[in-house]
Order: sequence, then structure tokens, then C-alpha cells
Amino acid sequence: MEQIYDIAIIGGGIIAAAAGQHLAAAGYSTILAERVDYGAGTSSRTSRLQHCGLGYLSAASGSLLRFMSRPREALECLDLMRRSMRGRAEFVQTSPERVRPVPFIVPLTPENAIPRWKARLAFSLMTASDGGKVPLDLKLLSAAEARAHPALQGLAGLQRIHGAILFTEYQYHWPERIVVDTIVKARQAGLEALNHTPVTGLRHDGGLWHVTLATPGGPREVLARGIVNCAGVWVDEISTLAGAPHLRRNTGEKGTNVVVRLPQTMRGLGLETVTGTGAPFYLIPWGDLHYVGPWDSASDGRPQGFRATEAEIAAILDQLARLFPGFALQREDVIYSWAGVRPRSLAADGAHASPAVREHDLTGGGLPNYFVFTGGLLMTHREAGRRLTRAVGRRQVPSGPARPLDLSTPPGPDPDRVTEASVAHAVLREQARTLSDILRRRLSVGWGPDLGLGQAEQAARLAAPHLGWSPAETAQCLADFTAETEADFAPRPAVHRAAVAAAAAPA
Repeated sequence: MEQIYDIAIIGGGIIAAAAGQHLAAAGYSTILAERVDYGAGTSSRTSRLQHCGLGYLSAASGSLLRFMSRPREALECLDLMRRSMRGRAEFVQTSPERVRPVPFIVPLTPENAIPRWKARLAFSLMTASDGGKVPLDLKLLSAAEARAHPALQGLAGLQRIHGAILFTEYQYHWPERIVVDTIVKARQAGLEALNHTPVTGLRHDGGLWHVTLATPGGPREVLARGIVNCAGVWVDEISTLAGAPHLRRNTGEKGTNVVVRLPQTMRGLGLETVTGTGAPFYLIPWGDLHYVGPWDSASDGRPQGFRATEAEIAAILDQLARLFPGFALQREDVIYSWAGVRPRSLAADGAHASPAVREHDLTGGGLPNYFVFTGGLLMTHREAGRRLTRAVGRRQVPSGPARPLDLSTPPGPDPDRVTEASVAHAVLREQARTLSDILRRRLSVGWGPDLGLGQAEQAARLAAPHLGWSPAETAQCLADFTAETEADFAPRPAVHRAAVAAAAAPA
């Protein structure tokens, strides 16, 4: 008799992974299908910060007139801050090996200056949100102290700043690894997880959902009592596949960043400010480099949304030049760039976007036991898993017993090096199928200054026996990785030449 799952999850980003882990632990028989690889979409193009939510609090704490005119929006921002702080505390405490503390400085310019009492109040609210479990290490600098701070030397209008805020954020070593960790733990709890498996059909018939999967062996139909749609910016495509194109719940916002080398005085320090239009703008350390941005624009889930345009790169460099004229960075100083599309929840009218994180039960819209999650955030993914499990629980009971929820980091070989052990583990234990799967989502080397190009040949050679690649297929996989890297990140020619030279050098 064909197995009937309690839940089929569509998507393989961090929200889908968290939903899979929590649902499986709660006793639901669950299958997850991801069309590419775990964490290959929006989850890999986040801010990479497990941040405290200061930006949300800033948005909520505008003038009294704005609060009175948009109370729901302000309350949503306050709620997002609270969830950010709680997610920050939970993750830093349970997975300290996956994050690093980063000191951040916020110069208080005439445009964004706030009274010291208001800054203290804001950080007191944030501290209260997580009970002070992970300190923010707040320090308020006077105007004189801020003007003398090494990281602010060369800041435009330095003599006009009113002071600065120093505090601690936490940064993921790389976000794709968090997705893979969560999938590994979910599989241990009983989840059946399939990557590189697109959903090509979705219909409700006879009280069950029929999900058609495109597997290497041909089409496979899966039966499930409920659907959890966590496809990120593509959730509406899945709902259309299910026969409900009118039930739109998501829109997208593109964010672009560039990676550059800043002066030594900035090494290891993050800076947060705003653009001339009031949008957030960050300089965030990434090893010895920094990524700078984001530059926001409207977008959808098409591949172009995951690639920086020359206009967007130029806009970021222009903004950086306005902040620090002395850096004098040009287009050739951009080591590489990256972009991603953030899912944004749509209001009930289907026209207005919101940063709110929401789960939607579309049973009343003609899709029985069909749940959609929008606005998902990497930093609050565990809460998203809990929320979706509660939403499912209001419609159906699990078919099996609950299991303990294990949030510890799964063991494995050193993920920062390409070795025989690390590549074998990625393929045999963590379902890697391509060089990008291995180098960017199981190991960290694909996010280094050369984007993994210098170690791709070695990784391909080590992966070939496990994946059954012939010499010709190995060469093709290497060529595919190189082409993908150039298309998605536009590394400057010097990076590519150095990587090729390193790969050709004798061991």
C-alpha cells in the first residue's frame, strides 16, 4: 500500500528546513521536496546576521504622528524586533560554533541622531525581549569619542556627528550551512528530504493532496494529508500549481551587495547607517573583507533577481563614496557581488507589501490543509518552525509519537577545508550533488575571496568517485561551477586569474 504522508513540505530554504524538523519531531510523517539544493535560494543571500532587530525598532519609533497614522505597521516592527532578539539568544546559545560576534558602530549624524536617553531605552527594550540572555554590549560614545574612533576616520561630515552607538551583533559563518544543519537534524527526526527534486504537479483529490515530483528515475507521485508551502519568493507559483492563482500572499524585494577590501582601520568592524533616502546601509566584515549594501529594488524570483546589475553596483559604490570619500573605491575594486530576493508578505488586499512574518491557512480559500509561510527570516527560523507546527496542529493530528527536538549542531569533518573526508561527508551524508552544493552549502570555501574557484578542481576530483562522474562529467561539472560563479557573482578578472593559477600550481 502506498504511503500517505501527514505533510508534504515544498521548498528547501531555512523556513522549510525548520518546518521539517519541528513537524517531524512533533510526530508528523513528513516529506520535503526542494527543486535545487537546500539553502540555494534566498537563504543564501541574506544579511548573514543573526541581528538584534535594531532596524525594526528604528522603523517603529518614528514620530508620534507616524505611530498614530500607522499603528499596525509600528506594532509589527516592534514584534519583529522582539522575535529577532529571542531568535538571536536561542541560536547563539545553542549553536555558538556557527556564529561569531561582530562589533558594530552607528555614527549619529544630523540625519539619524537620537538623544542618549532614547538610545538607552531602545536597547533596554531589546534586552528585555530576550531577558538579557545574550548581551548587546551597548556603549554610547560622546561626540568627541566618536570623532576620534579609528573606524570613523574619513567619514563625511565627521565633525558634525553627535556621537556613536557601539554594540555587538552576531554573524553566521555562512547561512547555507545553517540550512543543511537543520535538514540533517530533521532527517534524524524522521523527515524524508529530497533535494534537486522539483514539484511539477499539485492537486487535491479524494481528501488527499497528490504531489508529482520530478526525480532522476522519472515522475513520482506522493500522497499527503496537508501541504506546507515554504517556497519563499516562489510560494505563489506553487499556489498557482495547486489551482489557486488568485490566492497571492507574497512579493519580492531585491537586495544587492558588493564585496570589497576596506582600510585596515575597518577590519573586523561593522558599520550601520542610512542612505540619503533613509534606507539602511551596512558595511559588514566578511573575513578580511567587507560586504557593503544593500541596494534595494523591486524583483521577483527570476534568476536576474539573484544577480547584481552594473547600475546597482554603481549605486552602492556611489553611496559608499558619499560616506567615505577617501576610500575612492572604483568598479575594479569590487572583488565580487551578490544579490538575492527577500520574500515580503502581501496584505489582504494583495497590493501592499509588509515586512511581517506570517503563516497563512488557505483552507477557507478552497485549498484544504494548505499552509503558506511568507516573509521568512533566517534569524527567526526556529520560531517559524514552531508556528507552522501549531498551524498544522489546528487542522490535523500527527500519525506518530513526538520525538525530542534536537537543536545541537550535527558533527562532521572540518567544513572550512576541501579534504577527502569533508567532500565524502558532504556527498554521502548530506546529499550534495554538485560542486556548488559542496563548496558553498556544505563547506565554506565557496564564499572565500576567490569564491572557491581555486579549490573546485580538487573538490571535483574527490567527489567524482562518490557521485559516479566520468572524467568527461567531472570536467563538465567543473565548467558548470565556473560558469555559475561568473554569472552569479561577477568576480573581477584578477580573482579568476589567481584562482586558475592556484589550481594549476604543483601541490
